[in-house]
Parts: sequence; structure tokens; C-alpha cells
Amino acid sequence: MLALLLLHPALNTNLLTWSVMGPITIGLLAWMVGVYGHHLVLVPRLFDQGRYGTYLGALLGWVLVLHAAVHGLQWLFFPKEYLADKAPWYQPGLSLFGQMLLALSFLFMWRAATQRRDTQRNQLLAQEQQLRLLEAQVNPHFLFNTLNSLYALSLTQSPRTPDLLLALAELMRYQLESTRRPQVPLVEELDYLRSYAQLQEVRLGPRCPVQVELPTEAEAAGCTIAPLLLLALVENAFTHGTQRASGSFVHLRLALVGSRLMLTLRNALPPPASAPVGTGTGLHNTRQRLALLYPGRHYLHASATETEFQTDLVLDV
Repeated sequence: MLALLLLHPALNTNLLTWSVMGPITIGLLAWMVGVYGHHLVLVPRLFDQGRYGTYLGALLGWVLVLHAAVHGLQWLFFPKEYLADKAPWYQPGLSLFGQMLLALSFLFMWRAATQRRDTQRNQLLAQEQQLRLLEAQVNPHFLFNTLNSLYALSLTQSPRTPDLLLALAELMRYQLESTRRPQVPLVEELDYLRSYAQLQEVRLGPRCPVQVELPTEAEAAGCTIAPLLLLALVENAFTHGTQRASGSFVHLRLALVGSRLMLTLRNALPPPASAPVGTGTGLHNTRQRLALLYPGRHYLHASATETEFQTDLVLDV
């Protein structure tokens, strides 16, 4: 508006009288009414509905109405200045048309920025929901099998039963509470994996040797990780590596090298004649979570021989 005032020919004089400012005010009011009417009526009711031909016709009609209103008001209230004005008769309408097209371009820019912001917000919400779903897909077989093992121990009145029940309760508590946080201390996650492996050892007994190597509390101090990120891989190893009557084993090795967490999981493969166990959901879910939480900051590889399956994960924490 200020630019229109400064560029108006009537300002060649130094006297900002009502006879000078009046016609300018009429022009500014016409511009404001035109832009508001265009944005509030023509764009949402015609342009946004895909009726582009009708929109263009309505825009031209709206400009002609405002053009006629400007001429009429200037002639009615300022006849002397109106008759003395040497500007072409079509100048108000042409100026209004150009100004509304300019305003339309700004509207599109604002809409594009808003849409981009909404899209980013929706993507973040979708990722968060997907993460919550993946975190909720924890294999329940461990819980069922552990409860069966604890039941068998209780029948023999084993003194280890109360401690194992308490350990299982702590595992379930951590599993529920940790997923409420985006990151947890690596020390807590290592404690969870250590307790998980100990319960598996009790459940499986001597027929399946379990080896676990984890960083010390001092080595893991200050590092954080997404909660239960490694659990699906460890569960996968125990699910597939314990099917043989003899020759089953699970080896878990976790090391910290600088800011890199390096996981190596080795487990026996089920006998060739046995039915497939699981659907690979654990490995698939872990790949998805890594892609969402650590894009460009992880390496996950799985390989198999005739008797052994190995999973390697390198993660920048």
C-alpha cells in the first residue's frame, strides 16, 4: 500500500490534501476488497474445486465490477480531479487485475509452505506410530516358554524359582516402561539383555550352551540407544538356535569401539527336516526401526551356512 501511495502521480505536489488522498484511498479500498473477495470466495469456491474456466471468468467479472466502482466513486466524490486525470480509462482495472494475480502467487507460496510443513508433521506422526507398532510386536514365545519353565521348576520346589520370577517381572517392567522414552541409557539395555539371556539359559538347560559378552558398565556409560532395538535380533537367535536336540548354541557378543556399537550374533540353524520357525518378523522389524531411527548410521547384515546363522550389526550411538 505504501508503495502505491509513493508512486501515485498526484504526489508530485507537496500538499497531501483530501482531494489528493481521496482518490488514492478509493483505489486502496478497491484493492483490499478485491483481494479479500478473491481469496475468500473465488479461490475456495472455484479454483480449489478445479473449475478453472469459471474461475477465470469470475475473476475478470470481479475486476470489471471493481473497475466500475473505482470510476464511479471517484467521479461521484472527486469530479474535478477525476475529469482532470490524464491516466487511461482502463488503468484501474488493469492495475487491480495485476495486483490480484500477484496476491494469488503469494497465496500459492503460502499454501505450498503450509502444505510442506503439514506433510512433514504427518510423516513424523506416521513414523512415530510405525515405531510404536514395531515396538509392540515383541515375540510372546519367550514369555510363554519361560513361564512353562518356571512352572516346571516350581513343581520340583527349586530354590531358584522366586529369583527367576522376580527377574522375569523386572524384564516385563522394563519392556513396558522403556518404550515410553525415545532413548534409554545403554547400560539399562545391556542389563535387560543380560537378564534375558540368563532366563533363556535356565529355560534351555545344558542342551543349549549360551555365551554372552557385553561391555562393562564403565564402557557403556554416557551412551544411549533406542529401547529394545536389539531384542528382536536376540530373540530371533534364541528362537532358531535352540531347535536341535543336540548341537544347539547361541553366542552373543556386543562391543563398543569408540562411538560404534558392534553386535555379532551366532546361532545354530534348525534341523533341515524341521518345520520353519517364525516368519522373519524380528529381523524385518529391526531393519525398519533402524531405517527410521538411524538412517545412514547403521549396517545390518545376515548370513547363513549349512549349520549356522550369523547376524552382524554396526550402529553409531
